[in-house]
Amino acid sequence: MAELNTLTVIIEFIPPIVVTLVYLIGLRHQRNRYIEAFLLLMYIKTVTFFLMLMARAALVVSGFNPQVDSSTLASVLLTDFVFQFMYALQELLTWVMVSFIAVLFGMFVLGVKMAFQDPLKMRFANLIRRITGKTPESDGFSGFRDRLSNLRFEGLPEHPLDPAVQSHVWRDSWRDYLIIGLATLLPSIPAYIGSYQDYVSGVTTASAYASGVFVLLTWMYRFGYPSSNRLAKAAGLRLGDRDVGGEMMRGVLGWFFRFNILLTLFFIGQDIHRAVFAPQSADALNKLVDYYVLGVTQAAPPILFAIIVLPLAEKFAVIMYKSLFEWLYGFKARMTQLHLRARAVSLAGSLTTGGVATLGFLGAIAGVTLFTAYSIGVGYVFRPGLITTDVEKLLETAATNAQLIVPLNFVMLVFSIPMAFMIFTGVVGHYVRSRTGGSVVSFGVVAAALVSIIPYFVFPNLDYILGPAVNEVVFEGTSFYRVRWLVYVATEDLLLSRYAFQFLVNVPIWLSSAIFVMYYLEYRKRWQVKCGVTLRPLLSVCAEDVRHVVTMFVVGLAVAAAGVICLSFLVAPVVLIHLIESLIAEIGLPDGLEAALAMPGVMPLLLMEHNLIRTLLMLVIGPVFWTLILWVVAVKQKTQSERTVALLGIVMIVYCGIIAIVLTMLYPNPFGPQPWVSPQAVLGYHALRVYSVLFGACLLVLLVRRVAGLNSGGWWFPPLATLFVTEYLVYDDQFTLIALIVLPFVLAPAMRVLERDKTHDDEDFLLTYIRVSLMSVAIAEVLSTALWVAGIGTLAFMYGNGLSYLASILPHGVIEIPAFLFAAAASLTIARELGPSVTREEWDAIPSKTRSLLTDARLWRTFILIAFFLFIGAMIEAYVTPLVSQMVEYGFL
Repeated sequence: MAELNTLTVIIEFIPPIVVTLVYLIGLRHQRNRYIEAFLLLMYIKTVTFFLMLMARAALVVSGFNPQVDSSTLASVLLTDFVFQFMYALQELLTWVMVSFIAVLFGMFVLGVKMAFQDPLKMRFANLIRRITGKTPESDGFSGFRDRLSNLRFEGLPEHPLDPAVQSHVWRDSWRDYLIIGLATLLPSIPAYIGSYQDYVSGVTTASAYASGVFVLLTWMYRFGYPSSNRLAKAAGLRLGDRDVGGEMMRGVLGWFFRFNILLTLFFIGQDIHRAVFAPQSADALNKLVDYYVLGVTQAAPPILFAIIVLPLAEKFAVIMYKSLFEWLYGFKARMTQLHLRARAVSLAGSLTTGGVATLGFLGAIAGVTLFTAYSIGVGYVFRPGLITTDVEKLLETAATNAQLIVPLNFVMLVFSIPMAFMIFTGVVGHYVRSRTGGSVVSFGVVAAALVSIIPYFVFPNLDYILGPAVNEVVFEGTSFYRVRWLVYVATEDLLLSRYAFQFLVNVPIWLSSAIFVMYYLEYRKRWQVKCGVTLRPLLSVCAEDVRHVVTMFVVGLAVAAAGVICLSFLVAPVVLIHLIESLIAEIGLPDGLEAALAMPGVMPLLLMEHNLIRTLLMLVIGPVFWTLILWVVAVKQKTQSERTVALLGIVMIVYCGIIAIVLTMLYPNPFGPQPWVSPQAVLGYHALRVYSVLFGACLLVLLVRRVAGLNSGGWWFPPLATLFVTEYLVYDDQFTLIALIVLPFVLAPAMRVLERDKTHDDEDFLLTYIRVSLMSVAIAEVLSTALWVAGIGTLAFMYGNGLSYLASILPHGVIEIPAFLFAAAASLTIARELGPSVTREEWDAIPSKTRSLLTDARLWRTFILIAFFLFIGAMIEAYVTPLVSQMVEYGFL
């Protein structure tokens, strides 16, 4: 057992606090009850799961060195953060599954009630009259189908995301779940820690897989059955004048509650009897108390989870409840009126969604496995089942926290990737279904079933068991404890229980998660329409621009390949290879200050940072550049003070540049004697220091004016211009400057030719030049990427090993290249939005439109999405691509 010192508790609460701050800052203008529920789960899991694990799990002491350096400490904190986040997400999705399984349970309960309640009531009418003194009355319906045809749903929510609806559901339901949860608290303890006899003897009779299934069945008994009756009540289910839903819920709070009270008394009495008549009764009574204390700590948190999650999922479950009822009742009619073409299109969409998610899932697991296998000395292995035994041994025998990094990262990623793809399947399924049609449930079931079942058989032995231990972490004399996860590989004798867990627990979680996400996105859109919110694309990109960018990229590939082939007839191979590689290195490789940071330990971050800057420049540099230029030279509606600020900003930027040059001459070796650091990197280093001061000072003036209630007074200009100049000097960015200024001279005439049949016949060349310059960085990035891929590829196939080239680019290229093309398409969309103002020479409108662009949530959603995929691409490029290249080089592929 670990000592829960103050620092340990603080560190364990860091993940939920960080997520809370991100929520409060990112969504400060709107409230999202689902995110708030997730935050509550994180806090509760921190206390009831992670801290409780530390208090109970074994402390690793013998032969373990807890000392860590700063990089290992960062890895420890990041790993623990991801584990806490993913455990809370797993809890949320699991309880959503309970709510949706309650729909199936509810159909069964409703069918039994409609089929047997009235006939049995009339058959035993005399007995009922003798007991109650009242003669039961028939409901007046002729039979089962007659009752079903007269059932009415009068409580369906029009908008499940209406805050008033959500508040009403929670107020109406939390007491029900609390009462039922407390009533079933003690009878459910054996599901978590076994029976009292097993606890006393220290024997565990069930496997972890069987225990998982048993816990789920216990949750369905404790909360699924009550929830199924609550769904009938929430749906306003009525049969004639009878409130069927109300009757069903009263039954839960009546006989079901009393039955569990009797069960509680029975189990307590039975355990007390066993303890009293045990050979050592005094010790047995103490163990009995310990048993129930431990059991309550395990069985009580699900009550909180049910109170938090089930009301939020209830309205979606009610919609599913009605849809399933109508589908079952009208099944025969539906079969005779099938629209085969529409069904085929919907099925194709769901299969495509599931197929893409499955390939991504398999690729992610294979990449993680390959890196882990190589890092721990197993070799080139893609199948995770082949290294789980080695990971198990490493986690058990690691003598330092540093030795835990690789195996724990493997466990963390294999644990996290499935949940990420549950969300991914739902999100992609929503947008695909919006085009193909079909019901949410059927679409989600097909797509999620593919992703949950196929990888299970492609990568067997991935469903290992996690067990906790605790070890100490000491950084510069400060000590705290962290959960150290252990892996237990399943044996062959557990095959049936593993299948049971997979198809009774994992697959339903996949299905319900995808359906829940699709429901949420669908009704979010409907609620926005109800509120009068103008529906805009979730991302700042136009489909037409995506097509243009893809066409441009394909043409660029063909032209680059043809150009290299033609040059090969005129230039010697060695000269041609040097020429192409030098050109591509000048265009795309990290340069400037980045070169000083190009060390092995930071390469993934360097690659990601380089790609993120390129993406951000594609999106905003054109509008920002021309806003700065036009505001100074063309906007006439400037006050004298604004003109002064603009002039002052330009002068300060020039003087700061001179200071940076002087510092470069005086201090040419700020990084020490490192021969690979270029003069450009040194200049970028000094420029970053000098311009940071200028940027901070100007930004402070702007903020003070805002706080004082004054307008900007033009003080937005100096910090924005400072950022532009700083980026150029820090990155030695000749590429962007050439793309902004030189490339439009080449592209503008072509643009005028392409638009000769449109409304720009009489447009001044300067206006066309500006319109092209707004998108020229994106065009240059697309063409340079095509040159990179096709140029090096053609050389590789002509003079080298084409397969090695493909191995060096495909693993990360399949993610990075589409992300870059998507960013370029977004840049074209932004340029189109600003283009009309340029054509009409509305120079005064350009700064305000650029400001709207920079504050538009769509732009930053687009950037965040692209950044996410670029992050994945950078990780693959740094850790997986080199291994794939080695496998090809050494003949393993």
